[in-house]
Amino acid sequence: MKRNLKIVQLCVLVLGVASLASCSGGDREERLTKIRGVHGADEVGRGYVEVIPLSPGAQLYRDKTCNTCHGDDGIKGLLPSYPVIARQGEEYALQQMKDIQSGSRANGQSAAMKAVVQDITEEEMIILAEYIANELGGDAPIGTGVVDPESPGAVLFRTKTCTACHGKDAKSPILPTYPRIAGHTPEYVIQQMTDIKSGDRANSMAVMGMKGIMHLVTEEEIALLAEYISTVPR
Repeated sequence: MKRNLKIVQLCVLVLGVASLASCSGGDREERLTKIRGVHGADEVGRGYVEVIPLSPGAQLYRDKTCNTCHGDDGIKGLLPSYPVIARQGEEYALQQMKDIQSGSRANGQSAAMKAVVQDITEEEMIILAEYIANELGGDAPIGTGVVDPESPGAVLFRTKTCTACHGKDAKSPILPTYPRIAGHTPEYVIQQMTDIKSGDRANSMAVMGMKGIMHLVTEEEIALLAEYISTVPR
């Protein structure tokens, strides 16, 4: 009899705790207080794990499998040739998703992403772009942070006029449709600069404008620039 009573009490406790996940903040605290009063604080502490709902952007990021390639934090991608998208500019992120969906950007790994974004609506892209810019990655460090302002790459970043569009810190572009390039992996930067130079990437007027600059940058200089950019924090 006592054993059956224990089972009933445990079932009531589990049902009460499970209902907390759907409560608002005030309701949750009120129900939690009642459960503690009946079963004791220790029982609740052992059995209660509060479920914190994801933001719409975070939910979409997982539902659309963005984390599969870009990582849960948007920083550590599946391959080093994938971009670091955490804290990327909102308008830039939105435009790239649109360009990949339309096929106007198809260089590098973008071709693989086309199938993923094919069924994403513009409204969902807006939500994702806002999440990428403002939430993804939190305060986690992006870029190695070991910046040498007099390294060959840093000097090239100034003399090749990269600062004119991307900012002195590589994360303050002059237009919101330009990327924050600080902290990208060397592999990704090399591929993008090479593709812009060759014309394989030509999905905007800004990219077309950069093509003229890239003709003045050698393959060796591209590697030095990429190494420097990867050290700059975003």
